[in-house]
Amino acid sequence: MPTPPAATASVLQPPWREAMLWMLLLGAMFIHGYSWTNHWAASQAQTYSLHGRWDEAIPFWPWTIWPYLALNLLYPLTFFLCPTRSALRRHALAIALVQAACMLAFVCWPTGNVRVLPQPDGVSGLLFAQLRAFEAPFNMAPSLHAAVLVVVWQAWRQWLQADATALRWLWHGACGLILLSTLTTWQHDLLDVLAGLLVGALALWITRPRRLR
Repeated sequence: MPTPPAATASVLQPPWREAMLWMLLLGAMFIHGYSWTNHWAASQAQTYSLHGRWDEAIPFWPWTIWPYLALNLLYPLTFFLCPTRSALRRHALAIALVQAACMLAFVCWPTGNVRVLPQPDGVSGLLFAQLRAFEAPFNMAPSLHAAVLVVVWQAWRQWLQADATALRWLWHGACGLILLSTLTTWQHDLLDVLAGLLVGALALWITRPRRLR
């Protein structure tokens, strides 16, 4: 029996209301969960670090705070890119998984930044000050920033049309710059970022669409 046009339209209509709900719920999970685990790490007598000698070769570039913070704008918008409820729920589950996994790691193995963080001048300096007011130099590994970026990258990549090759490459470049900024702002060390990428990739693998046999 063919699907009625009205039912087809309801299936294809973007689930805006549910997208708003997931954005608010998972945004609250991030803000409160990250803040609590950050304070938890700060209260510990000892924190750990994956900082290595290779990290000493990574420069501090104040201007990269801009792409670093750009993820905070892309994160909520991504929920509204999902064309169907199933796609939205897979995306929401992936975000929930990376946040829960990273926060569990922050509690079980509290990590801190061992470097003395510079305080730049100008507008970039103001942005760093605002960031550090919320994000003390803890919760290093795995990098939640990198883990969330993987899920956001995939959602936007799927949303961009297959024939929009230039836009897709622009998107890949933008995500590469965001990923680089996690290092050049000295918010994370290299192994922190690699661990975050692994968490994000695992979340995408767990939530991938299953093929019917």
